[in-house]
Amino acid sequence: MLTLKSDNKAVIRMNVKNSKQKQNYKSMNIKKYTAMAILTAVSLILFTVEAALPPIPIQGVKLGFSNVVTLVAMVILGRRESFIILIMRIILASIFAGSILSFGFSIAGGMLAFVIMALTINVFGEKKLWITSVFGAIFHNAGQLAVAIIATGTPAISIYAPVLLLSAIVTGSIIGVVTTALVAGLRHIVRSN
Repeated sequence: MLTLKSDNKAVIRMNVKNSKQKQNYKSMNIKKYTAMAILTAVSLILFTVEAALPPIPIQGVKLGFSNVVTLVAMVILGRRESFIILIMRIILASIFAGSILSFGFSIAGGMLAFVIMALTINVFGEKKLWITSVFGAIFHNAGQLAVAIIATGTPAISIYAPVLLLSAIVTGSIIGVVTTALVAGLRHIVRSN
């Protein structure tokens, strides 16, 4: 009888422990999904603000504000979550302010940039996010240039490649430095809570 009681206590303790673990897991998921929703909204806002700015005189050159969110999410939340945020931003931006062609440009550039950043982020680390960002910008421009060539059937558009490469190095560096500062600030806020 005593053995049965001690076994029951052990089972109750295990059930309580499992229940607490499930609550912690649910709480973590809710926090993660909330962070993803907020970052998706911020990314969409940055995209919209950038679209409203006067165009840069060089055709095809953009600053890439929303890439800050992709990189921050990759560092803070992980690659999978960053990918979901990127896809949601591209879809929502195309629905609200784009067309099928703009979706093609965004998805090609965004996917190439994401893949190269996901591959290089561990190589260069958080302190050199600007290098990862530059690689992302270069591949983003390459993806968009490829779509432009395919959509227009004009390979001569590739003459823009050197200009796009130079702009990718400049804008990618800026975005990377901003992202590094944001990640450091976010980590400080998380630690203090």
